[in-house]
Amino acid sequence: MTHSFFTPQLRGALAIAVGAGLWGLFWIPLRYLSDAGFGAFWSAALVLGAGLPIALLAASKWGKWRADHARWVVLVGTGIGISEVCYFYAVVSTDVIRAIFLFYMLPIWATLIDRVVFGIRLNPWRAFAILLAFAGLWLLLGGDGGLPVPRNAGDWAGLVAGFFWGSTLSLVRGRAEVDPHWNVASAIFFGAVFSALAAVLIGSVEFSEGALTPVLAMAVVAFGVVALWPSMIGQLWGARLVPATRAALLTMTEIVVATISAWALIGTSMTTLSVIGGMIIVAAVLIDIYGNTENTA
Repeated sequence: MTHSFFTPQLRGALAIAVGAGLWGLFWIPLRYLSDAGFGAFWSAALVLGAGLPIALLAASKWGKWRADHARWVVLVGTGIGISEVCYFYAVVSTDVIRAIFLFYMLPIWATLIDRVVFGIRLNPWRAFAILLAFAGLWLLLGGDGGLPVPRNAGDWAGLVAGFFWGSTLSLVRGRAEVDPHWNVASAIFFGAVFSALAAVLIGSVEFSEGALTPVLAMAVVAFGVVALWPSMIGQLWGARLVPATRAALLTMTEIVVATISAWALIGTSMTTLSVIGGMIIVAAVLIDIYGNTENTA
């Protein structure tokens, strides 16, 4: 009975939820690096770069490389890398609430790509779960005013980031035979490279002498090793086992963890509406997991 309950799809769902939750702590090293004089893009490049050696080591040790999968590995890495750069640009250049909400339109993109590319139909349970998750997200992010719409380049960057992340989830699911360890290594590599390129091209960062102290450097490396790789492997390994739309919903655990950790560590406000919104998001994910009986839905 236990074995039949703990199905591959449930294992994949749990891996994505935990991995995305760890990703919700990503703001911590970014904030400290920014306070030390680094911009968002250099901060991201440093954190991602710190996690790259362990990702490459894991891929070489546990991964199964196939030359005919190389283009898919590059596509996954490129998609996530672009998503990361656009997301970082969005959160530093526009209203954070709008940027986050527009990024988390990604279940819609995953649904559309599943339908157009892979012919997967959206059933009523999943449609209800998506609407419920958006309602919870709106409450979690404040619940005031109308729904955010793109108003500037930063807003559009947030929307594009969600599109590329959702598209990549569909690609990972559609090519489940591609080894997840190499997907993770590719994603971290391209994310670091694109972040560094964006920092160089924008040219808005001035390093201060001694900005990266030994303690800060150790913290960045520790995060890259301890949290970054497990977060990415959880999400990309799990995305092979569950429908892309469900994977997109599960990634919303990131914003729940980010909100709670920011409240606990730096004292950001957390209202009753925020708590209710977080609970609604969790409920939406559970509805999607247990309300859908068709494995291919």
